[in-house]
Amino acid sequence: MMCRLRSLLLALPLVLALPAMADKPLPDDLVLIVGALHHLHEREPAFGYDRLRASILAFKPDILVLEVRPDELAERKATPGRPEYPAVIWPLLSELRIDAVAMEPGGELFKEIAGAAGAAFDVLKARDPEGAAALSRLDDAMEDVLLAYWQAPGQAQDEQTAVMAAGAQAAQFALAGPAFAAAQARWDSHMGGQVIRTVRSHPGKRVMVIASYKNRAVLERMVRQAVKDRVVDAAPWFAKAAN
Repeated sequence: MMCRLRSLLLALPLVLALPAMADKPLPDDLVLIVGALHHLHEREPAFGYDRLRASILAFKPDILVLEVRPDELAERKATPGRPEYPAVIWPLLSELRIDAVAMEPGGELFKEIAGAAGAAFDVLKARDPEGAAALSRLDDAMEDVLLAYWQAPGQAQDEQTAVMAAGAQAAQFALAGPAFAAAQARWDSHMGGQVIRTVRSHPGKRVMVIASYKNRAVLERMVRQAVKDRVVDAAPWFAKAAN
């Protein structure tokens, strides 16, 4: 949610694009943290909605941890800023027997954190409207740069993407100030905690986390500190799956 405040043609069928994953059974207790592209799935042929769906089917998770609020998951609501849910995730949950967990805060906690972040940006807009507009332009420019960089699914999950996303967020912290940074930290901590609790409470189960390309690396670092041996390196996994 906080991150939402703001051609490689596939010539073969997707089932043939994932031979490496089909040939070797995966251990049962792995954790894979994926960065979805949101509306950029529609502009990135190397990682469109079909590839996101194929990656879920290839990993064969027992549990999906999703970047949605509990009420959005329970009611399969529309998810503004995250079109991958009606396009891919909600249909898959209806099709497959996969348990799902919401990692975003809900209820009063959602209102509290979102309200603090929104208030910080309102202060920025009043104090420095040009700075606020510059952040918006930066977000658009980052998307264009990432689309130029991404030539394969694994690149959307790699360190270069993480560095670019972190740079844009650093600019938000610098201009919107400590109140916004604190709200973002609370949001990230809640989501990371949800993932860690889910993984720890399901030993022997394969867990797939559908995060964002903007926060995937942050969540992965949190989870690695808690369950290091279970976390799969996302970029190599996608690179192997695509060959």
